[in-house]
Amino acid sequence: MLAFEIMEKIVRDYFPYITETETTTFTDSVNCLIAFTNSRFSKDISLNAIGFLRFCAAKLAEGDLGKETFGKVSASSPREGKDKKFGNGESINKVDHLYFWFPLLAGLSELSFDPRPEIRKSALQVLFDTLRNYGQHFSLPLWEKVFESILFRIFDDARRAIDPTGGHEINGDEELDQDAWLYETCTLALQLVVDLFVNFYDTVNPLLKKVLMLLVSFIKRPHQRLAGIGIAAFVRLMSNAGKLFSEDKWFEVVSSLKEAAKETLPDFSFMRNEEDFNRMNQYESTGTSIPDDDLDNLRRHHLLAAISDIKCRAAVQLLLIQAVMEIYNMYRAELLVENIVIFFDAVHTVALHAHKINSDAALRSKLQELGSITQMQDPPLLRLEKESYQICLIFLQNLVVNRPLGSKESEVESYLVNLCQEILQSYIENAYSKQMSDSFLDKQLHWRIPLGSGRQRELAARAPLIVATLEAMCSLEDSSFVKNLPSFFPLLSRLISCEHGSNEVQIALSDMLSSSVGPVLLWSC
Repeated sequence: MLAFEIMEKIVRDYFPYITETETTTFTDSVNCLIAFTNSRFSKDISLNAIGFLRFCAAKLAEGDLGKETFGKVSASSPREGKDKKFGNGESINKVDHLYFWFPLLAGLSELSFDPRPEIRKSALQVLFDTLRNYGQHFSLPLWEKVFESILFRIFDDARRAIDPTGGHEINGDEELDQDAWLYETCTLALQLVVDLFVNFYDTVNPLLKKVLMLLVSFIKRPHQRLAGIGIAAFVRLMSNAGKLFSEDKWFEVVSSLKEAAKETLPDFSFMRNEEDFNRMNQYESTGTSIPDDDLDNLRRHHLLAAISDIKCRAAVQLLLIQAVMEIYNMYRAELLVENIVIFFDAVHTVALHAHKINSDAALRSKLQELGSITQMQDPPLLRLEKESYQICLIFLQNLVVNRPLGSKESEVESYLVNLCQEILQSYIENAYSKQMSDSFLDKQLHWRIPLGSGRQRELAARAPLIVATLEAMCSLEDSSFVKNLPSFFPLLSRLISCEHGSNEVQIALSDMLSSSVGPVLLWSC
């Protein structure tokens, strides 16, 4: 208590002299305050020390960092009228101010790892208040140092905390403390980093790529809540700063989202390689076989971990494609065709992967056998496939219908035609796969096998997507529709003959035949 009272008097009464001597003096005073914050003897002293760090930042901005004389000694300095000199005899300049600001900001950043919630919250508040209130004095090189060595460093532990390859065993209490940091401090800090970037965009815009890399690193984590934090921060960034972005910046944004979509695809390879997996588990590094009970437990452990990872990635991809759609809706009118096509590629990658998994009969059979363990619906990624295809349709249909595309028109139109064929073909394959024997598809007459209730529910769930696809086909220009009718017609005829889970598809198909196909046939006659 006595020591802190002495430090309090020094900071309150003699702060200008601290900044007038060697830079190490100011660094020492900051480190002294940080030491008090780390003290476990008194929480009040720790919080008061953080308050004095805020006071130091305010005094530093008032004195040596005047708004008009950045890099010069203030007139309020105790050595008024004299230039401040360092060992090499040079006057203070912008770079030298880094020696004042950096230890202060770095000290506050360090406190974000404090196990006491009050301390880390107070430190984060003072850190970001300081940057928000005085950031207008900072040059780009100083901001680069702040982002790289202070702000991004806050999240290093978050990105390592749940690294499955880290090999760090944690107990229950430690895990609870870790979660408290991840979900409270980390969420707030990421939002504040985004807000800082937006507030000082004119200065810090060259750092956009690094900010996007930070957000994508969260989205790619095999942890649903961390990934959700990253996606929410990404949407926050785009909502507040998207209108400020140039075409080049938008390309960085859409490319980063495409990377995130590719890196978060659910991985079912453990089921496809089950035999290799079993053989691998029978022999460990010792070269000896594992007892059957231990092998079963080990296999179950790996299986549960893999299923958890799949569910996490599927949930993250749903959040991600919804975020892409939200960003698209915000700036639909301003986005270049090229950037919308990248959005389409990103979401189409998700749709194709989900369709591949949902169409794998052997994989679905294995998942159903393990139903009590996996607790996954059948097919496992149906919602993801439907929603991603639906978004793809919206992107391309809006481009074709609502925009003069010029030289890009035929390219985008071909994307839409191919997408419609892809969606219809996958639906038909699903409807026929268990409804008829293989010989029926060779046009030999056999009885149809009625669809089971599970398959009917699946087709009913897919029906809205098929209706939207038929509507997208009808939205094509007359000349384009006529040109593509030879490739559409076999699919339409098979839609007529297959069984459906609901009557939505038949109604939409009837409307299409009467409004679009019929007039073409009459005209050709």
